[in-house]
Amino acid sequence: MASSSRTALPSAVLALRLLTLALLAASLAVIAADKLTLDFGGGLPPKKITFKDVYAYRYVLAIAVIGCAYTLLQIPFVAVSIAKRKRMIGGSENVALFLIFADVLFALLVATGAGAGFGLTYDAKSAFGGSKLPGEVVRFFNMAYAAAGLMLLAAAAMALIIMLSIYSLVR
Repeated sequence: MASSSRTALPSAVLALRLLTLALLAASLAVIAADKLTLDFGGGLPPKKITFKDVYAYRYVLAIAVIGCAYTLLQIPFVAVSIAKRKRMIGGSENVALFLIFADVLFALLVATGAGAGFGLTYDAKSAFGGSKLPGEVVRFFNMAYAAAGLMLLAAAAMALIIMLSIYSLVR
């Protein structure tokens, strides 16, 4: 029983890290697949719009990539803690504290990515007519909302990781 309680917190952190990775990867896939083709008629060629054409969506994609890389780097720390049956991730208080600070930084970055996606999408949708937009344009904005929402959920999972890490540090 004592050994399972030693690995309970690191196991929960591992599950949350895997959830964070899945959410960020899904956000990355959704924003990368988001595209729109506008046909203005009158002999003009159709205009293709992707995340590359919108700076805020580029930021969402970049933060998703950075968040995935960071999460992939953190998973071995948790796995080693579980394997060694240590309650504190990182082994020592100084390393654990450094990892918590890094988690806070990346949680804030992920939250800013979600905020940028939500903010621009809301403003652009409102500026271009809101509910009067054609179906394909609405789908383009809804996919951006979905990517930002997944990123926001990833930020919430990272906040839970931070809380569990701090709890294991003070315990």
